[in-house]
Amino acid sequence: MPKLEEGSPSAIATIAHVNSSGSTAPSYVSTFPSLQQASMAESLEALDQYKTIGIAVLDEILMKLNQAPGSLDVAAHAKAIRDLKERAHNPKTILGVVGSTGHGKSSLINALLDEERLVPTNCVRACTAVVTEISWNKSDDPEQRYMAEIDFISEEDWRRELEILFQDLAVSAAEPSASFANGDSDIDVAWAKVKAVYPALTRDQLSQTNAATLMSDATVQRYLGSPQTVTGPEASSFHKNVQVYIDSLRKEWAAENVKDEKQSIELWPLVKVVRIYTKADVLSTGAVIVDLPGVEDSNAARAAIAENYMAKCSGIWVVAGITRAINDRVAQKLLGQSFKLQINCDGNYSGLTFVCSKTDDINVNESAEFLGLEEQLNAFRRTEADLGNWEERSKQQLRNDEHRSKCLSDYRAELDTRLRQWEKLETRQRKGNVVTASQISSKKRKSSARVTRAGKRLKTGSSSGADDEALPYVSAAEFWDSLNDDIPGIPAAGPLSEDQIRSAINYLREKRDIAGHEMDRLDDVIDDGTDTHQKLKDEFEKEQANLLSSCIRKRNEYTRDVMRKDFAQGLRELDQETSQCDDPDGFDPEVDIHDYNGIARSLEVFCVSSKAYQGLCGRLGRGLVQGFANQEDTGIPQLIAHAKKLTEAGRSSNNKSFMNGLLQVFNSLYMWCSAQYTGGAFSEEDKKAKMNFVNGALNDLDKDLQRLLDILVQKSKAIAVEQLSHRLEVAVVKAINEAPTIADRWPRRHPGGEGLAFNSYMAACRRDGVYSGKVGQRNFNAELVHPIKVCIVKKWAKAFRTKIPRALDEFACGSERLLGHYHSTIKGRIQETTSSETTNTLQSQLKTRVLGIRHMVTSFNDKEITPLQRKASRKLSPEVRKQLENVYSICAQETGKGMFARAQKYMLEHIMRSGRYMFGSATDAVKQDLVDLCEVLQATTKAKIAEMLGGMHHDYTNIIMGQPLSESSKKARDELLEFLKKVDERFGVPMVLQ
Repeated sequence: MPKLEEGSPSAIATIAHVNSSGSTAPSYVSTFPSLQQASMAESLEALDQYKTIGIAVLDEILMKLNQAPGSLDVAAHAKAIRDLKERAHNPKTILGVVGSTGHGKSSLINALLDEERLVPTNCVRACTAVVTEISWNKSDDPEQRYMAEIDFISEEDWRRELEILFQDLAVSAAEPSASFANGDSDIDVAWAKVKAVYPALTRDQLSQTNAATLMSDATVQRYLGSPQTVTGPEASSFHKNVQVYIDSLRKEWAAENVKDEKQSIELWPLVKVVRIYTKADVLSTGAVIVDLPGVEDSNAARAAIAENYMAKCSGIWVVAGITRAINDRVAQKLLGQSFKLQINCDGNYSGLTFVCSKTDDINVNESAEFLGLEEQLNAFRRTEADLGNWEERSKQQLRNDEHRSKCLSDYRAELDTRLRQWEKLETRQRKGNVVTASQISSKKRKSSARVTRAGKRLKTGSSSGADDEALPYVSAAEFWDSLNDDIPGIPAAGPLSEDQIRSAINYLREKRDIAGHEMDRLDDVIDDGTDTHQKLKDEFEKEQANLLSSCIRKRNEYTRDVMRKDFAQGLRELDQETSQCDDPDGFDPEVDIHDYNGIARSLEVFCVSSKAYQGLCGRLGRGLVQGFANQEDTGIPQLIAHAKKLTEAGRSSNNKSFMNGLLQVFNSLYMWCSAQYTGGAFSEEDKKAKMNFVNGALNDLDKDLQRLLDILVQKSKAIAVEQLSHRLEVAVVKAINEAPTIADRWPRRHPGGEGLAFNSYMAACRRDGVYSGKVGQRNFNAELVHPIKVCIVKKWAKAFRTKIPRALDEFACGSERLLGHYHSTIKGRIQETTSSETTNTLQSQLKTRVLGIRHMVTSFNDKEITPLQRKASRKLSPEVRKQLENVYSICAQETGKGMFARAQKYMLEHIMRSGRYMFGSATDAVKQDLVDLCEVLQATTKAKIAEMLGGMHHDYTNIIMGQPLSESSKKARDELLEFLKKVDERFGVPMVLQ
């Protein structure tokens, strides 16, 4: 076997040069130049378009392969294509949404999904904590526009839960005065859960049954461990159907669908997780929104699900009402030390986003003064005063004028009626008929005048001051009384002369004209008054809207600034705590470990109003919410864009890997199709010699790559196992020393003091140290391991954020050099009798192998190492919980006089006696996970190397050996070869770049 030269140039230097723009370009003529260029695109939109084209081409190639005579090669290429298509799917980017009840999480998620009501909610806040996952729906079936999968807890989980609930309810037996009110005490919650699942059970029957008896219920058994699926074409009915499984107040559904008492169980206590699939834009690029109610759920199955999601999250969104976010210093205080330590271990600070909800909830007067908007507030108050003064001074007069105008209108209408009557009399009289005044109707109209509370009629005179004195206070009806009296020269009886009739007509016309002129004048006065009033109102509403909008905007800006500073300050305090633990003698609080101002600036903070957004979208039957001119003002569109942006890094990496794989498949197919023409260039003896050389070279390459892999694994073990193991041992000593003090703080020793009261403490013991109730959440196990995490967090974060990625990069660089070296040597043996086209294809294929290693390293770090190290960092608390199970059980079973004191004593004595073993066992579990991580790294990389070498061997074999083909095989390959020669033109400049 020939010895290969040492120190050959790297593969990247061999196949590429740097052009004037700084990007790499191949120094050879690629068989697929457009595809080669496309695989190096940086634009995500362009990569998406190229990927779509590539998938369509792969489908066409599969059809052509299916037409070729069957062979192992055909099957291998078809499998490679199917595997590559699987890689084309957008990777999932999990966004965990956390926050307390009442802060608008569900409303926020519904707004993000652009739905009025899709995410299920539960009306009893203390009763359940269902994890809800929402992701893209791939189905194109209209009847499955919305889909949901509901997973129920297992039989064993429910048995354990029932046992705990019965222990909680035992308090009522010991304390007859204990009531089952509709509250959130431990007894209330326990009874609500039991009664929900077993509706026929009464309080009196509690003492006569037990968990084992209830477990035999056939209806309940039907659901435990059995998933349910819900689908629907539209959101409203779908929401109702899903709500059936988790809503504790589903009276309407029960009335319509439940036929007997035994069937009317409520299922929410049995639900573990709900997965919803829908075609929302926010999910279209691979984002998966997960509503995480917390990891302190008393139900172990749900708590484990929530913890598992937290470990998978690419981003964590913390939701808090904007008022609470400011007042309670959410970024600094509500994110407890345990949470911040875990985020630091996860390396996920960059994925943290704060969402301040309910920005529409604001007190303008208080906010304006606080936010420095006094000038705008004063301008608003002036318009408010102007409007108020006008209304106090002129609004009543305007109503009076409107009333007088109405009276005059009625009066004028009656005048017209009288005129027509007199004109008819005049016509009859001219015809020789005798007419009298009695023939004129004297019917009075009802008064339309409004009466004041003092019993006086309103003025019907002019609104001008002088005229007010002259005109009488009369009603419309009284006009007619005076009108009949005032008509001149009209005898009450006897025939009327022509002059008398004409005199009456002229008089009525004069009165009509006067009333008309007065009405016109009043209309002008009313119009002026109405215009003035409307102008003042418009100005007031404009200033009010501007002030409200400014207050919301300024408060949002202030909140973002405060949240960022508080977050940076919280991180500084955490760093100081960990540094003091790491190096007590060298710790200097004046020296900043990080650029906290830079950290503050980079923190993503969004201030949003779901209510305003839904209103602007015309949903929920709401009108427009004041203070928001458009949807962008609500902050929801920006948050949707942020969610999609968080998927870009994963999509870009995945697209580039796909495009590189696509080029690799094309190159391999091209060489396979060309093998019928290349094999004849070598004699059989040459073929055998060259294949021996290739086999030996690839064998040596395998050995060298394995040596590189061994070095990688050794470095990884030194970093992840040895160095962290040493730090874990130091941390165990600290945890042992602090454990008694920590445990001593758990029980409340006097009224109003710190710690948990008797009932809550015992409830925590029944739940293996995890308690969630009206006093908040406590996790004894997490508190015990807190000193360990403080001690290891810096080295842990450095190991997995810096050291191991560097070791992976060194492995990738070494592998690239080896690939380039061996390929150059093999190419030198075969190129003298190989066409330049084939040589170029081999060179292009080398490029794909090199990039493939890079993609493999990046993918392995993101998809293998990160999840495994996050899993390992979460092992401490569950392991301590396991070690304390026995003492928790002993404490929970204590009864009678002095039980609380005895439980505390047992707990403290056990922790002091067993601390070294307990913490040692917990850290041993972490160490084993780190060892397993290194073994997974070795096994996975070894398999990838074998796959790569197999592909290289296949390509070289096709070039050297060629293949004798039947006519049908030759024809199929010729057709595929012609297709491949033309396919590159499809990967020209995409529309997005034109």
